[in-house]
Amino acid sequence: MKTITTLTATLLAHLPVSVFAQDTTEDTFAGHDIYFTVSGGLVSAPSFLGSGETTTYAIPNISVAIGDRLSISLLEGVSYDVYKSNNLTAGAVLTYDFGREDTPSNHPLLLSGVASSEIAGLGDIEETAEFGGYIEYTYGNLQASIAVRKGVDGGHAGIVGDVDVTYNAAVELFGAQSVLSIGPSASFSDDRYASTFFDVSAAQSAASGISEYDAGGGLMSYGVHASAYVPLNEHVALVGFAEFDQLTGDVRDSSIVQERGSEEQVTAGLMINYTF
Repeated sequence: MKTITTLTATLLAHLPVSVFAQDTTEDTFAGHDIYFTVSGGLVSAPSFLGSGETTTYAIPNISVAIGDRLSISLLEGVSYDVYKSNNLTAGAVLTYDFGREDTPSNHPLLLSGVASSEIAGLGDIEETAEFGGYIEYTYGNLQASIAVRKGVDGGHAGIVGDVDVTYNAAVELFGAQSVLSIGPSASFSDDRYASTFFDVSAAQSAASGISEYDAGGGLMSYGVHASAYVPLNEHVALVGFAEFDQLTGDVRDSSIVQERGSEEQVTAGLMINYTF
């Protein structure tokens, strides 16, 4: 489940930049090639996990790829491929969950109006550093991956994960050799994560007017994602992406979703990447 709340939607904005960075001038660090990518664009996503409102942001990002194993990004955190073969990759990741405000505030990156206070009274959820791992298997044009992360400092101490299957097709768009990607996805969590974001205590119910609820872990959502990667020249590429998620299980049944939000979550965006 990729929402702007955690900014994981921007993962879709980083399709294989190395494919077209291979012909650029290479810097080196400890004997490894280095590629820098500066990104900017627009992302429209639910105002919070389970929200029925959509918020539009201007999203900037800077990422660095060192060799073919280490990636560092302002939005996506740090990932390192511990094991890498022709078909299988496994690694470790450190990411950042930006939490949730019960009364959203305006800020320079917000392009749409400030979301109404749908969940005022629930209290804010602080930002959280998450540490975990991932496994990805590639077979021809198909990629399957699973990522699991645990909150280690901040607003939640739970476990959350994503499963994705992607089919990548080489096509010509706007006269450029491009990549279209599409496939199903799902997300899951343990009780602690679900409780942090979808429980409503008696005190919160009194303050917000939302019915009390006790959420459990399990499958949180399932859906489909699609993206297009269009290189415009040796350094610049356009990336468009969209994802639809259907909330399910205890998350769907949460009074936050049923009384103030929506079971259907849509994220879409357009980014431009400059790689050097």
